[in-house]
Amino acid sequence: LLGKHSRRIIMADIQSKVNGLTSKIEGELKTLVDEVERLKLRPVGKQMHICIVDCYNKAGKSGRKEVLEQCQQQCQIPYQSAASVTQNEIAQFQNRLNSSMGQCSNDVQGMVTPEIASNERKMQKLENDLLKCIQGAINKSRDGLKPMRQRIESQMS
Repeated sequence: LLGKHSRRIIMADIQSKVNGLTSKIEGELKTLVDEVERLKLRPVGKQMHICIVDCYNKAGKSGRKEVLEQCQQQCQIPYQSAASVTQNEIAQFQNRLNSSMGQCSNDVQGMVTPEIASNERKMQKLENDLLKCIQGAINKSRDGLKPMRQRIESQMS
């Protein structure tokens, strides 16, 4: 059997490879979020602030504080809604990806027997299977980026 130290090294190596696989999709997600923020959320945020300034202009020096606050709250609703939609979509995307990758890990762990655990070649094959599965999960998630962006943007129009 492999010693605990050897297993830790193997797990660290697998984790390093997984991190390499996930870093690209994380970068693609960040790019998408940055674009949505710049192209969609900022204009909504700008409108929110213009609306709030209008609330102050309408209230003037004699308007009631409650009316001003209610007006401001109404102005914030579209931005808060857009930001919430964006955050929820991102969280669901990450949850789906993590779930898929976790299923890969569960599937491979379910294949490990004492005999396989003591055979470096068989463990290497399982590691390769795990990495292939994770790569597939990432590719499938990548395919979901464009529809996610469309869902986000459709709720901001």
